[in-house]
Order: sequence, then structure tokens, then C-alpha cells
Amino acid sequence: MNRSPNPFDSLPPQLFNILGSSGYANLQRHYMAVLLRIYDLAEFNRFGLTREVVLAEIVDYLSNAEAVAEIAAGAVADGEASVIGERSVPEYASWMLRRLAEAGWLEREQHADYTEYIILPDYAFTLLEAFRNIQQQKPREYTGQLYAAHQLLTSENEEFSPALAVTQAYENVRQMVRGLNELNQNIRRYTERVTKDRPVPELMRMQFDDYAPALGAAYHALKTSDHVSRYRRAIITRLQTWQLDDAWLDHAAADLATQRRFSPAQAASEISHYLHFIIEQLESLDPLLDEIDRRHAQYLRTSLRQVRYQLGSANGNFKDRLAALAGKLARLQGAGLEFLPKDAPALKYDPVDAPDINSFYSMPTRRAPFTPATIVKPVLDPGDADSLRLATLQEISAIITPRKVQQFVHRFLNGNHSLRASELPPEFFADMQWAIFTLAYGHHPEVDYGVEPADGDPLEIGPYLVQPFRLVKKPFTFERGR
Repeated sequence: MNRSPNPFDSLPPQLFNILGSSGYANLQRHYMAVLLRIYDLAEFNRFGLTREVVLAEIVDYLSNAEAVAEIAAGAVADGEASVIGERSVPEYASWMLRRLAEAGWLEREQHADYTEYIILPDYAFTLLEAFRNIQQQKPREYTGQLYAAHQLLTSENEEFSPALAVTQAYENVRQMVRGLNELNQNIRRYTERVTKDRPVPELMRMQFDDYAPALGAAYHALKTSDHVSRYRRAIITRLQTWQLDDAWLDHAAADLATQRRFSPAQAASEISHYLHFIIEQLESLDPLLDEIDRRHAQYLRTSLRQVRYQLGSANGNFKDRLAALAGKLARLQGAGLEFLPKDAPALKYDPVDAPDINSFYSMPTRRAPFTPATIVKPVLDPGDADSLRLATLQEISAIITPRKVQQFVHRFLNGNHSLRASELPPEFFADMQWAIFTLAYGHHPEVDYGVEPADGDPLEIGPYLVQPFRLVKKPFTFERGR
């Protein structure tokens, strides 16, 4: 059985020791700050980083006296005799550089002219990029990925590569769905944080400093310019057309086999997997989007409710503020000030109107009889009627798919090989439209069930009489299972 390798098997064993909880805890923050500075220097540097450049960057960071004191205290806690006592800032910088190299975050390379260069390994680039994303808290964008997938799949020209378009669209859709799941989970995390006992300033900071820039912008873009429905239907329609085109599938498999050095069978399997994955993910996005809407509204309600509770609580900040305000007014009065200062806010009150005849109970009066307007049925042109009928059929086919009907049937089969109509629960016939779609799609090649006639009397379902039938699970085949 093939198993994915453990990523820690390819990392140095001491890599995360300097970021652990042992020793002086503040060293973790300083190590990470220094690594991110070195990463910013190395990200677009074409000639390499010399040891002197890296040391100068660390010395610049350590120029803060507090950082030097914390690093010295951390070295004492770790038992580092080489940096105990009165040391200069460059000596502390050299010690930090040596510790980072020993842990595996940095590597040293000496050239023929004895110039020493500092190199970031490949895994350090990947990890530090993730840490920098956490530090910056940039809102995630979605339309860039879905728009790119839409352009790749719908813009065919002379140089169009079907394999490249499908593989890149697969990566874009995968990242978009991952981003939506990340947004959903983070909204839940913020909701759990505001339900804890936090003071009002902390709740307001979370609302306007953390949530609004990081997740609020992403949610707003998701509902406006980044709306998934702008490109979803066009992508699904194009991919479903390709799935039924054997010539296109053969051409795409041959193209992918050339690019990835796959066998023809492997390339065909990969293309089929990519097409199925994109369609499956885009068609099943609605529950995730609904959950994001629900959690976003829940967070807004919860945070506002917590602020109101903290302000109005008898033991909260509102009581302390009133006491502080009364104390200040008492001091002003003791100083001989009889009137409020000119810059003080003016008194506010809600206007109260005197009661009038409309303020009391009034007897109900009889309404005038309702006279409906005359309904005029327009006469449609036959061409317009055909166009409207075609548009309606296309809309229904987009909403009712074989996959959704199959999921509806699976709810009632529940693992049974067959089920008679008389054995179906009332929920099956509660919505006659779905029952009709079940019978209509019983002979569709993309569903895994069938509808067979059965013996017996017609079933009386509300005002309808239904001929007896039986739902049968089709036998499993290799093509269907794949």
C-alpha cells in the first residue's frame, strides 16, 4: 500500500527547536522576526546574501535595547556561555545567525574568494512564506482564481492546449474552494472568541481591527465582485460538453501524456478526474456559501450583543464609567465651576409630543370593496414563445441534474437493492415534482438506479393515482465506479 511520505522526514530534526516553548519564550518572536527580514532580502535577490549583509540586518533589528536584553536573558536561560555577560550587539547577531544555521533555517556557502553567503533552503522559503501570510493577514480573493479558470476553459484559439487549460483550471478551483473553507472556519473562530468574557475595547478591536480588514473585505468581495455564480455555469457547461466529446478527450489525454510523460491510460484517467472534480466542486458550493452567510450574520449579531451586554451590565465597564464621570463632575463642582465647560457635549433629550386624538384607540372602519383589475392575456409571437420555452427548459436543466435526483433517491433506498412504491415513506411523495423527476430520470445513463413496473393496484397519493412501480439499484460496474 502506497502512503504519502511524512513531511518531517525531509526536514532537519532541529528545525523547530528554536521556536519551541522551552527556554526564554520571547526568543521565539525575535527568531521569527529575524527570519522574516532575511526572507524579504532573499526573495528577489539574484546575487545571494553575504554574511555581512545578513549580520547588518540582524544588528538593525537588535538595535532595540529591549530586544538585546531579552536575547541576553534567553541565552542565560539556555546556558550559552559564549554570550553571557557584557557583549556587543554584533556578537549577539552572530550568535543568532549561528543558532539559525544549526537549526537548519539557514545554510552557509563559501565561494572561491572566501566570501561566505547565507542561503535559505527550499523548505525555509515555503514555511516563511506561510508565516508572512499569517503576519500580514491579507484578505483572500476568489474571483482571480475562478476568473482565470473561466478564461482558460472558454477562450480557445490556435495555440489552445486542452491539457494545460484543464490542469490549471483544476488548481485554480481547488485553491478557491480551499479559500472558501478557510473563510468559513475563520468566521467560526471569531464567533467563538467574541462569546468569551472580553471587555468592550477588546470586542471593538476584534470587530474593526481584526475581522473587518481580514475577513470582512473577503466576505464583501465574495458577495459582490467575487461572486461565484458569475462564472460557475459557463465553466460547468463547457466541461460537461467536453465530457461527452470522445475526440476531445483523446486529444486532451494525448496532450497531457506529452507534457507529464504519462501513459495514455494514466493521462485519460487524470483528465477525467480533473473534469469531474471541477464540476463536482462548483455544483456543491451552494451549501458552503449558505453556511458562510449564516456564520457571518451570526458573528455580527453575537459581537453586537456582547458589546451591548458589557455596556449595560451592572458589573461591567458602564458602571465604572458612570462612577468616573460622577467623580469628575464632583471635582469641577468643588473647584467652583457651576456650569459645564464650553467644549463639553450639549445635553440631549428625546422630544415628547402631547397626546392628540390619534394617540388613543380608534374603532376599526370597514374597508372599501376590492375591485381587481381586468387581466389581459397577451398573445405571444410563436418565435417568442419557443424562445421562452427553451430558456425555461435550460433553467430547469441547470437546477435539476441527474446527480441531484440520484441523491434524492439514495435518501430512501438507504442501501436497499430495491424498494416498492408502497414501501416508500410519505416524504417521498410530499413534493410531487421530485417524485416525477425520479420516474423521469429512471432510464437516464448517468444515474445508478432504475424504475421498473410492479404488480398491484394504483397508489392513491393525494388527488393523484400512480401506477405501482419499484426503484431498483443498478449493478456496480467499473466504468461507473471509476
